[in-house]
Amino acid sequence: MREPEEELYPRIDLPPADDAERSGLLGLAAIAAIGGALAGLVGGLFRMILSSAESLRDSILQWAHEEPALRWIVPVVLAAACVALARLIVRWAPEAGGSGVQRVEANMRDEIGYARLRVLPAKFVGGILAIGSGLALGREGPTMQMGAIIGATLGRMTGSTHHDRRTLSAALAGAGLGVAFSAPIGGAVFVLEEVARAVRTRLVVATFVGSASAMAVARLLVGNEPVLPVSGVDTEPLWMVPLFGVLGVVLGALGVVYNRLVIAMLNLAQRLPSVPPEAKAAFIGATVGLIGVIAPSMVGGGDQANQAVLAGTYSLGALAVLLLVRWFLGPFSYAAGTPGGLFAPLLLLGAGIGALLAGAANAVIPGLELPPVAFAVVGMSTFFAAVVRAPLTGVVLIIEMTATTALVVPMILAAAAAVVTATLLHGPPIYDTLRARLHTT
Repeated sequence: MREPEEELYPRIDLPPADDAERSGLLGLAAIAAIGGALAGLVGGLFRMILSSAESLRDSILQWAHEEPALRWIVPVVLAAACVALARLIVRWAPEAGGSGVQRVEANMRDEIGYARLRVLPAKFVGGILAIGSGLALGREGPTMQMGAIIGATLGRMTGSTHHDRRTLSAALAGAGLGVAFSAPIGGAVFVLEEVARAVRTRLVVATFVGSASAMAVARLLVGNEPVLPVSGVDTEPLWMVPLFGVLGVVLGALGVVYNRLVIAMLNLAQRLPSVPPEAKAAFIGATVGLIGVIAPSMVGGGDQANQAVLAGTYSLGALAVLLLVRWFLGPFSYAAGTPGGLFAPLLLLGAGIGALLAGAANAVIPGLELPPVAFAVVGMSTFFAAVVRAPLTGVVLIIEMTATTALVVPMILAAAAAVVTATLLHGPPIYDTLRARLHTT
């Protein structure tokens, strides 16, 4: 005899939705949509102007190689002046210094208050000056913090609760990250995995709506193309998958070392209290400018060099030199205290290390035929996971940036291996360390 359907599939009574969670959800989504559009506009303009600044820098560096020989002094002086001016702007708005991600996270945890509105123009102009002059910094830090400021300001103007104001700040920070890399899902995931480290209905709704709105506007300004498109990447054979796990272990250990180097450079800069911060920034800018004169591809955020790595245009020797310079140049640039992020330089290092290890293995073991481009793509997400300790964000971010899903399994395995390795080595995530420094500096 057939049992009644109610007995086969017993009814489950779900608890009613929390009234506080439902209250004002539509209004929150509307504010996030408006804020996302503003974040997309600001972030899109930031990317456009920064691209023009980088083109101008390339032109000046090319001009410096022509006669007379003393032309090289011009880009060095210009870089020193721009970085010093960027640091002077930070004196006017101290919250604008550095990446800004740690400040968004600290605010989400109620450790610090909201950034003032003046930080937005300071971050915008200072970021253009610092990154445009050649510092090895990323555009994502400024766009994230500017998005957070827009969210917090709209929350205050609309009379939102403190909880919703923090939610809007975090959500639009994620929208800013999405705009920086044309990766809206990656930006949203970063909010849930790293900034808030929680998944709540209001936060998810605000983040998704804000990210979608931001990208819709930003695409009108910067287009719809992936930032680092990769072609010709196929799913790797099963026997090769464990090698990506080895790559994860290596990058996990290197991520711990890199984080310590970033902090060491910051500590070194602070050990010279008698030297004005603008003078220290000018020295860093002049050094970077001189490196740019010698090797223009070494400086800047790293997108062009990263694209060259993914295209396989570097020889092993040239790639090794690039990695050696960029390994120190990123922390050195961050020590200037100007606006600028850490993400973009991390991605270049991850790609370069992955490609170098694959190329070196092929040279040592003929017939191995490891694909350097595949290892470069996996290296980007893996080094991000090792340094930031946000593996899911790293995987999603690189999938969107490269527009390829063929390497999902190696990326997941390598990211997990990197996080386990970095944790076993007692290396804290970089933003946890930078957030702690907010209360000691």
